[in-house]
Formats: sequence, C-alpha cells, structure tokens
Amino acid sequence: MTDPADVVPTGSSTGGATTTRTGRARAFRQRQEQQRTSRRTRLANLVMVGIIVAGAYLIYTERPGVLLTGAGTTRFGTAIVVQLGTPTVGTLPCTGGGTAAVERVPWVGSTKPVATGEVYVRVYEIWDGDVILDPNVVADATPSNACAGVPPSSALLWYLVLAAPNGTNELTYTQAGLWEPVTPGSANVTVANDSTLLLVTGASIAGTGRGLAILGFAGLSPISGSVPL
Repeated sequence: MTDPADVVPTGSSTGGATTTRTGRARAFRQRQEQQRTSRRTRLANLVMVGIIVAGAYLIYTERPGVLLTGAGTTRFGTAIVVQLGTPTVGTLPCTGGGTAAVERVPWVGSTKPVATGEVYVRVYEIWDGDVILDPNVVADATPSNACAGVPPSSALLWYLVLAAPNGTNELTYTQAGLWEPVTPGSANVTVANDSTLLLVTGASIAGTGRGLAILGFAGLSPISGSVPL
C-alpha cells in the first residue's frame, strides 16, 4: 500500500515542491531517530561503566564478605593474603566503669609484611556483606588495658586494638579516626606475625553472622583477610 504522504497529486503545479517537502520531512524524522538512538546508546554505555565502577568499589571497600581470600594475581598486582586465626570470646573490665565484650583475633601472618597505614578494618554481615559502622565511637586504650574508658554503648558499636606479640597494646582503630597510637609515636607500624586484634564492643556479637575483614593496598597489591566472629 502506498503511503498517502508520498502521493503527488496528478496535474498539480506544486508537485515538485510537495515531493521536496515530503523528502525533507522523512530525512528530518530519520535524523531525529538516529540522534535518539545515539543518545540511548551513550546513556546505556554510561550506565554500564557506572555499574562496573560501583561494583569494583564495593568489592574492594564496602563488601568484604565477597572478597576472594586465596592468594593469586589480579590486574593490580600479586594479592597479599592476611591469615587470621579463630577468635576467642571474653569480657574486659573498663577503667571508666562497666564491662566490654572482647574478641581476640590472632594475626597469624601475611604472605608479605604489611603496615597499618596500608590496611583498614571492617566488621560486616557475612550473609550480605553490609558493613557495621561505628559512628562516634571512642577508642580508649593504654598499653596494658584495651578498655581504658567506658565500653561502647551498643553491640553494634566497636573499636579495635592492635596488640604486639608480647601483649602490649600499640594502636587503636575506628572507621572515623582510623589508626591511632596508644602512646605517642607513629600510627604506621608493620604488623608483626602473632599479633592480636582485640575487637571491643558493648555486647558480644560472636556467633551472630558477623565477620572481621582486613583490607587495603600495598602499592598495587590488594590486601585481604577475613574471619567469622
């Protein structure tokens, strides 16, 4: 069937003009459709790039539960794997009053030495990788006491204490403040094998489906290690 818009009236003195206008209209519609297709393609590409970037960010920062913990080679560099031992659960009397829950996580070792300035700590939900934040928590510790103030006010508020192999508390860690020395000194120290990570909380979260992860980068090499709490 012929499109009525393409029919030139017989004997019309304006047949040439009508044909020209019709051709121009078709060309205009085609250009518009091409532009719309091009915009949709660019938008789809941008969305895909955004998804890839967001996924990479979550994998390497906010979703430790989905990290591979085995050694291997990535496009960044040779992975550094931190081996964490089985936590032991206990309580800790606090100088400021009250009792804190504590899980002592052995830092068994790593495939290459790492420093605290290269790593950060996450407490996360194993079933979905969501991070448990520690907003406004205060980390109080002395070389001999991991709870030198008052305990965190909730089971979901936490801070970490790094103890050397001889049991001396060296650094504290919070997500807001990162690593801080217990006594005046550097916050960037090499983590010795057989050190201990003391996770201090207001109430125990042991056996509740949470985990502790060590993440970071040493140069171009990703650092990772995790253990269920």
